Amino acid sequence: MIAHSSYVVFDTETTGMPPGARIIEIGAIKVVENKIVDTFELLLNPECNIPFHVIRVHGIDNSMVANEPIAAAALPAFIDWAGDFPLVGHNVSFDAAMLASELWRADMRVNKNNTYCTLSASRKLLERKSNSLSDLTRDLNLPNQVSHRALADAENTFHLLQHIEKECGAELCWSKMGNGAPLSSFKPSQVHLPKRFHALREAAENRTSLHIDYRLANGRDVVIKIHPRLIYNSGERTIIEAKCDTSGITKTYLLDSILSIDI
Repeated sequence: MIAHSSYVVFDTETTGMPPGARIIEIGAIKVVENKIVDTFELLLNPECNIPFHVIRVHGIDNSMVANEPIAAAALPAFIDWAGDFPLVGHNVSFDAAMLASELWRADMRVNKNNTYCTLSASRKLLERKSNSLSDLTRDLNLPNQVSHRALADAENTFHLLQHIEKECGAELCWSKMGNGAPLSSFKPSQVHLPKRFHALREAAENRTSLHIDYRLANGRDVVIKIHPRLIYNSGERTIIEAKCDTSGITKTYLLDSILSIDI
């Protein structure tokens, strides 16, 4: 494994877990020849309400993102800024899945930047009770930024990476950070749909709308005009993420609650 001296360290704050959650903040630092040369920080409107239990973690509430750009409008700037640099994160599979899902949702190309994980290296090389970023930053007495904001966590991850390189050697460190899985490998997997639901996938791919006869949790049937965006599995259930035409809000719908479709 070749140790990289130029890369981008990035972190996201989100509304929950991928692929259904949305990014509400992305922060990153660009490293060239082992020195920070630039930073990137951006709040995003997730097009949905941020759950209260998530707000308690990062402190980003609905009012802070209400007037910010949505991911489809804002992420091209980050992708251009990051270029083809390797992407580093602490638990990078989470952030890579979030980024890939947002790009996929917006019908944007998901690039093949290699990804590497400091959490993986920490678990394999550091003998610590906890490998969370905040605990490692404290226990190793690293330069500390406020945790649970994207840019600060990206900076903390960079300092952690530097520490592991210094203590264990750069080549060994990078060899324990994963095999460099491309960002594109974190795209949501294709979901099998029965033939009668194929119109949902076509609408998502073509960015068109359709009407569904939908059974609500209270047992009432309603006809809703939706704009499907993303189809994914959550456990044993298939979820349709779509913008509701009436409210203008992005919501999730259970596939097995859709009674019929009218194009």
